[in-house]
Amino acid sequence: MALTATQLVTEICDIVGKRVGASAPSGTALQSRVINYLNFGQRRIARSANFDELCALNESAATVTSVKTYPMSSGTNNLGLTRVKDIAGIKLIDSENSWRLTRWSVKKFDQKYPYPENFATQRPTIYTRWGSNIVLFRIPDAAYTLHVRYHQWPTELSLGSATSDFLDKDELLVAAGALETFLALEEAVDAAIWLKRFESLMEVARVDDTYEPDWAPEAEPMSDWKGPESGSPWIDPSGDPSDPLYGYPG
Repeated sequence: MALTATQLVTEICDIVGKRVGASAPSGTALQSRVINYLNFGQRRIARSANFDELCALNESAATVTSVKTYPMSSGTNNLGLTRVKDIAGIKLIDSENSWRLTRWSVKKFDQKYPYPENFATQRPTIYTRWGSNIVLFRIPDAAYTLHVRYHQWPTELSLGSATSDFLDKDELLVAAGALETFLALEEAVDAAIWLKRFESLMEVARVDDTYEPDWAPEAEPMSDWKGPESGSPWIDPSGDPSDPLYGYPG
């Protein structure tokens, strides 16, 4: 089930004991205030964890010859990313040698390469983020395709039939929205209660989202034996020739 923005707002109004059609102290319709608090709640969730549904991949970004700085979303030579929260990784792709760029902090980057233009252009190996821009080093000597993995902020909701980018997390969205609404109303006791509710649901959501059964490694016992595991190693054609019984027929 995925509740619409209007349904989520109705649930939050019921929790805080306010009529949907009521007016906020400013005279604005309460609904228009609660939808803001719901969006604050979405951002609180996004700050707390990077969920799979907001992990994005752009495989059409590209470098430009002799260009060092690339806006992430808009502007000249931008990478074409949407609602960027943070960069998870950048790969440089070409037919000769593809690799993953290494991310450096701005401080380390500026200390090591204060003026990148002093160096000959080449395939980049390093990137750093400053604000809404990505800076590459070395400065590219050609157009290279970039595969960018990144985390997004959720789409802002407005009243209506739209649903949240967070999939199957209605309880978490309601808890986050109720928490933000109680904080706005300065109702500290209820805010504390819903903070605990929010944190509990976040913990469950994190466990559910980060479980990776296809990836998890399995421990194996240490052994010097490099041959096959066989019930009859002395007749195994793939056995170890150093075994004194290797090839023995019976």
